Amino acid sequence: MEKKKKIYTIATAHLDTCWLWTYEKTVSTFVPGTLRENFALFEKFPDYKFNFEGSNRYELMQEYYPEEFEKLRHYIKQGRWHPCGSCYENGDVNTPSPEALTRNILYGNGYFRKIFGVESNDIYLPDCFGFGRALPCVAAHSGLTGFSTQKLTWGGSVDVPFDIGRWTGKDGKGIWCALKPGAYTNVAGNVRKNRRATANLRDNEQYGNSKTFIYHGTGDRGGGPAKASVRNIQKAVRLNDKNDIKVFSSTTKEFFDDLERLTDEQKKAMPVFDGELLLTEHGAGSYTSRTVTKRWNRRAELLADAAERFSVAAVNEGLADYPDKAFETAWKKVILHQFHDDITGTSFEECYKRSHNDYVQAMHSFSSEYTAAMKALSSQLETSFVKGTAV
Repeated sequence: MEKKKKIYTIATAHLDTCWLWTYEKTVSTFVPGTLRENFALFEKFPDYKFNFEGSNRYELMQEYYPEEFEKLRHYIKQGRWHPCGSCYENGDVNTPSPEALTRNILYGNGYFRKIFGVESNDIYLPDCFGFGRALPCVAAHSGLTGFSTQKLTWGGSVDVPFDIGRWTGKDGKGIWCALKPGAYTNVAGNVRKNRRATANLRDNEQYGNSKTFIYHGTGDRGGGPAKASVRNIQKAVRLNDKNDIKVFSSTTKEFFDDLERLTDEQKKAMPVFDGELLLTEHGAGSYTSRTVTKRWNRRAELLADAAERFSVAAVNEGLADYPDKAFETAWKKVILHQFHDDITGTSFEECYKRSHNDYVQAMHSFSSEYTAAMKALSSQLETSFVKGTAV
């Protein structure tokens, strides 16, 4: 173990894209509020760092609030605002297909690289209703190294296995996990005396691990952490040289990068969980509600798969160009509504007017590309031996 214990504090502002409000409310109120509240904190607290997930939200900032977006670029370049989570949308991970999960990461980190020159190394889902075994496989194969959530403490199908450790999937691939970070609405007080953090540090000692990871911030409507929370953490950071416990105002990337730097021997000593991390609270009922949403989501995924296969075949035969822009637009409409309070059926009914409309648009787009690719391929079939019209 390292001589000094370490508490990484992760400032966040969880934002439900839709829930007890519509997508329009998110765009008009919660997105700009998140920008402005954190800009004020950056100006007041020079060492403050903030984590915010979902490239979809950044696309909204870029489109609707261009002046604030340029200011945001500045803070990201400084390393003070961190685009975490790697994904396009903070989505459910049980209903979507592995292809959808993979594309969520592809579009999320693709945007972060293109627009900001940075990328995430983690799956960031503070508020999601359980985590199937496909997740660590997809994350590891996508080059990610970490995952965090506070939701398992709400009531899971298994006890929370550890604070910090590794979670492996069916294929043996794995990622680091922080599973006991406390509520994302936590207001930090004296961090070194935080009961959850000190208990986690004691538990982690048995594995030779001197680190833990806690959230603080605000929830559901975006925004920023309380000033008192940020002030207390900044004060704790300044006292690091005088204490056996070091406190960091951190990004999720910094935390998981530090775990990756452990020696092979240290990594082998860390706990491992191999299985499902499902929820009984929230999760059990939501997967049988609003079934038309689940049906259309799956229909869209199947049409996307068919369109993809035949479009690639048409490209390989030199008959068509790959419709990457059309696929990306349609897939984003689907992934947008795989958000954890949307596809699960927990939002206001008003929200589903938009989601059902977007599903239909996506299905039409995938169907059109499928048809076009089929036409191109069928034109090459040898039919000269047929009497009459070939079917």
